[in-house]
Amino acid sequence: MVSKVLERLRGLDAEVHGSFRKDTWLRGDADVDVFVFFPQTMGKEWMKGEALTLIVQRFSGMDYAISYAEHPYLTVRIEGVEVDVVPAFRIPRGQRPITAVDRTPFHTEFVLAHTDERTRDEVRLLKQFMKGIGVYGAEIKVQGFSGYVAELLVIAHSSFEETLRAASSWRHPVVVDKLVKPLREFSEPLVIPDPTDPLRNAASAVSVRSLATFVLASTYYLKSPSLEFFFPSDHSGGEIKGDLILFRVDLERRVPQDLLWGQIRRSCKRAVSLLKQAGYGVIDWGAWGNEESVTLAFQLETLKLPKYYLHRGPMYYQRDSVEEFVSRNDQVWIDEEGRMCTIKQRREVEAEELIRSSITLKPKFRISKIEKGDEPWVSKFLRKTPSWLK
Repeated sequence: MVSKVLERLRGLDAEVHGSFRKDTWLRGDADVDVFVFFPQTMGKEWMKGEALTLIVQRFSGMDYAISYAEHPYLTVRIEGVEVDVVPAFRIPRGQRPITAVDRTPFHTEFVLAHTDERTRDEVRLLKQFMKGIGVYGAEIKVQGFSGYVAELLVIAHSSFEETLRAASSWRHPVVVDKLVKPLREFSEPLVIPDPTDPLRNAASAVSVRSLATFVLASTYYLKSPSLEFFFPSDHSGGEIKGDLILFRVDLERRVPQDLLWGQIRRSCKRAVSLLKQAGYGVIDWGAWGNEESVTLAFQLETLKLPKYYLHRGPMYYQRDSVEEFVSRNDQVWIDEEGRMCTIKQRREVEAEELIRSSITLKPKFRISKIEKGDEPWVSKFLRKTPSWLK
């Protein structure tokens, strides 16, 4: 399968990378990346245009799609497997990369030089563990651990179990500098300096939530090992506590996944902010889907808001503000903390309309309210507690 791809790229500077090359891939989830390297003198604009055109010509007649990251690349489907064909610049060791993928050969070289058959099996265990608890993947949709970070963790701690043992005591911000010391300060919750470029944090994508999930899962696994951590059970149903609002967003065209999910996350956070400002108690929110359709879920304490609410104003000693507050409000009093208070009538705003108005995406889309179905992710969202925890 890979040989067929390489045959199409004959005459170009093409190499196989990813977990397939490093032999750390998971069954049914092989990460097959073929990189086509070009001289750095060609420039980034050339990479986005002519380089892609050249690669597309090589796969004429085959099943492929153009995908997007920092710059476009090809996803070729062959014998039931997807192979990413990625253009990159060939840079010498020690030089700053021009694009994010230019470091890839150095990552492959480092992992191969620091692993053997045993440690590669340990990496597979860690990757499946991360996948099972929902934190595997550095894309914005997941904000979790990349395959390379999983490899670095096992190299640093020697085994899957020792990695979990170390992680069980983490409290962010965490710095894992066993392999190399960082050459600058980082602000992310998890810092793992890239041994091929210590100016880069290999774990910059990991969110606090993903880090916390990994720490908690590590702690519970060490207490009571179970296959639930690797292959969690599906739970149907899920009691609705509070009120649930579901929307489906249908996109008119495919867009880069990181671009889409960045916009989805920002839109949902804006909706949560507006809901809270309007007086709604937001229990949780979630989003699931692909490049064609995304479903949004908002779980609220209640959709029925009281007619009146307490409005707290300035402290008693803020004279100008107090005078204005008294003149503009009825039923004014001072609470036990010395703050001016009054009662206001709530402006009626439908939660559904607030959410709709918050969803802004660059591609054209249609948004529609839907009823709860039997989709596994809805049950998981409502259940809250992961199967490995309880």
